Amino acid sequence: MALTLNELAGKIGARILRGDPNMFIDAAANLAEAGPTSIAPFTDLAYADELAKTRAGAVLSKLDAPAGLPQSAALLQSSDPELAFIGAIEALHPARLETPGVDARACVEPGVELGQGVHIGPFALIRSGTRIGARSVIKAHAVIGRDCVVGEDCTIHPRVVFYDNVHLGKRVTIHAGAVLGADGFGYKFRGGRHVKVPQVGCVKLGDDVEIGANACIDRGALGATSVGDGTKIDNLVQIGHNVSIGKHCILCGQAAIAGSSGMDDYAMLGGNAGIGDKAFMGKGSKAGAKAGIMKDVAPGEVVFGYPAEERKSAFRQVAALRRLPQLFERVRALEKLLEKQNDS
Repeated sequence: MALTLNELAGKIGARILRGDPNMFIDAAANLAEAGPTSIAPFTDLAYADELAKTRAGAVLSKLDAPAGLPQSAALLQSSDPELAFIGAIEALHPARLETPGVDARACVEPGVELGQGVHIGPFALIRSGTRIGARSVIKAHAVIGRDCVVGEDCTIHPRVVFYDNVHLGKRVTIHAGAVLGADGFGYKFRGGRHVKVPQVGCVKLGDDVEIGANACIDRGALGATSVGDGTKIDNLVQIGHNVSIGKHCILCGQAAIAGSSGMDDYAMLGGNAGIGDKAFMGKGSKAGAKAGIMKDVAPGEVVFGYPAEERKSAFRQVAALRRLPQLFERVRALEKLLEKQNDS
């Protein structure tokens, strides 16, 4: 979509400090790839070299006179250029909307409630007792089990699978291949074999949650596995049964949470990190990539390593490990010196 610089500035709350207000901008790009009809962000002095070389038609910055800005580029100023640039992307590259209605190739069982403006794509299956909120989109080959609730303005991408009793709030996005509500991994070892513990709970997601591609969230054994409002979960994340995740948490790719564990509001779990059985991350705490959390993490604490420890302590241990080869050489030298002294 093409907008004049003046129209774009109005939409993103920026000021035009330089340039023709009537010039057209039709794309958002980074400084290195932007063309004469693109807008690009300048949010960090580390990109000064790219700024000097950019061909962007307009640059969005917090600065009123970025050094090296080419004379050909217009300048828009914002107190928060990162957020303003998100607005520019949304304005210039609007999402393609699906046409409301049920595709003839979809299967919607009797007893399903569909809100106004719902889109059901080809070969999707919606089981009985499920409610789909207004303007929600269920794309091709998605499977929504019995007695599920999908709130208003949700987007369920292709090949997503909901088992029975999965409940979503409003404006939730589930990316392709994710599975919600599969049985939790619960067994008791009796008589020389593993006896399955029935998993009869549910999954509950709050408003504005986003779940990445091929992520898995298991149902609770008896109660709910829950994810709070605004939480964002990356691709390939595993969340076990009975897990409780608070509001506005971040879980990066390949992270995993064992059953009956959890995270309080605003906690962050790094890529490939794991939370062990019954461990809990406090409010605002952070775990670095590949951290192995075996015990509770205090609110606001930052941990790293396996097993995870307070960050500074963990880094000191890593530094000490790197010095071990030198230490071994010194020990060998001392041993040889002692041997010579004993021989003499």
